[in-house]
Amino acid sequence: MTAPTPSAPPTPPPPDFRAAGEHHYRTARLAADAQLSVSADHLAGLAAECAIKAILLAYLGSRLSTKDKPFSPALKLPPPQPPPGEKVKPQPPKEYEHGHLPDLWAQLAEVVKISQGRVGPVFQQMLQQNPFQSWHVAGRYCSGTSISTSDIEQHLKAAYNLIAAFEYARQTGNGTLR
Repeated sequence: MTAPTPSAPPTPPPPDFRAAGEHHYRTARLAADAQLSVSADHLAGLAAECAIKAILLAYLGSRLSTKDKPFSPALKLPPPQPPPGEKVKPQPPKEYEHGHLPDLWAQLAEVVKISQGRVGPVFQQMLQQNPFQSWHVAGRYCSGTSISTSDIEQHLKAAYNLIAAFEYARQTGNGTLR
């Protein structure tokens, strides 16, 4: 008798950041209503991350890598010419791959600036201040004592505004983020 050969894990579907953002936002709202502060704040951040990635991919020139990781060609620098006999370190992927907040917010602002994407004044103003500056994806492991109701509301509002900006651009069909 031979042992069964393990089958390859199923290939996950490509990411749908828009749908995931909306799902995480609705779930964050439910968690907030149930006073589950850790889950509410974590999911609000994930909703915002997904909305930002959807915006970057759909309207600001970002792409998915062969491993389905979003990245911005506008942030990827050409490799520098090394001086003779020296090696140059390649640009760290963290600088152009779209990961987590709060760094992702800064990348969005930079891509908007570089790409001269079509953004309205409301969206431009929203980018001026990062509401996720003190948010971290690892916050899901915290006890919840450091998360205030105002933090959660600020993060939920920002996630909602990002989702709404994406939807406005999608519904108008002109790609302008408002």
